[in-house]
Amino acid sequence: MEQSEQDTVQTARPEPATRPAPRETAAAEPGATVFLTKNVSIYYGSFKAVTDVSLPVYENQITAFIGSSGSGKTTVLRAFNRMNDLVPGARVDGQIDYRGASLYGPGVSPIAVRRRIGMVFQKPNPFPKSIYDNVAYGPRINGERNRHKLDEVARG
Repeated sequence: MEQSEQDTVQTARPEPATRPAPRETAAAEPGATVFLTKNVSIYYGSFKAVTDVSLPVYENQITAFIGSSGSGKTTVLRAFNRMNDLVPGARVDGQIDYRGASLYGPGVSPIAVRRRIGMVFQKPNPFPKSIYDNVAYGPRINGERNRHKLDEVARG
């Protein structure tokens, strides 16, 4: 054997007799259905911003909304906690269920929905109210009526 062949043979690593088992991963079983949308369309006045969205969102699973700017991602997310109710002329057609109950059914309080389903946006997204009313909103929906305390909260 020539010297270069010996170097190759000596430095080559032998193939292991058995390969290590692949890393065990948790089964990708979805959890309970948190949101279920069926044929959801969202309008601002006569403008149809979202057309016929149907999708499940499962507990303990990551769901990503991907699309170009203006494609309706945020509009759909806002429908999940009824923020579009605050926009004059906005309406939601179709069905949005949260843990099996309709979010838009008769007698469903938007405030109760917003207490359970929070939203965090990339950019500030205040309610269409005054700055004071936006800051005082949280304490108000949790029962605070004392104007002096609300003033303190608003001043920070």
